[in-house]
Amino acid sequence: MDEENRLGKDVETLKDDLSKLREDLSGIAQSLLEKGKSETDAAKEMLSEGLQDEFQAAREKSKETVASLEDQIRKKPLVSLLIAFVIGLFLGKLFDRR
Repeated sequence: MDEENRLGKDVETLKDDLSKLREDLSGIAQSLLEKGKSETDAAKEMLSEGLQDEFQAAREKSKETVASLEDQIRKKPLVSLLIAFVIGLFLGKLFDRR
């Protein structure tokens, strides 16, 4: 009889321990989920900032290139016209459908 009581107490203790373990594992899983989410949000923010910086740099570079091209056209209009004409002829031959 004493053995059955002790076995019953051991089973109850084991149930309690399993319940605590389940709660602990649930807490760990929740913590990992929250940490993963915060790290993902941080990485997303860094990527977004990086892309915005690259886009801004590309925009500035294109503005500089257009300004330089406009300056060259103003300095040498006949050469620019000749280059445009030759490019037009080349594209015309390239896309000719005969």
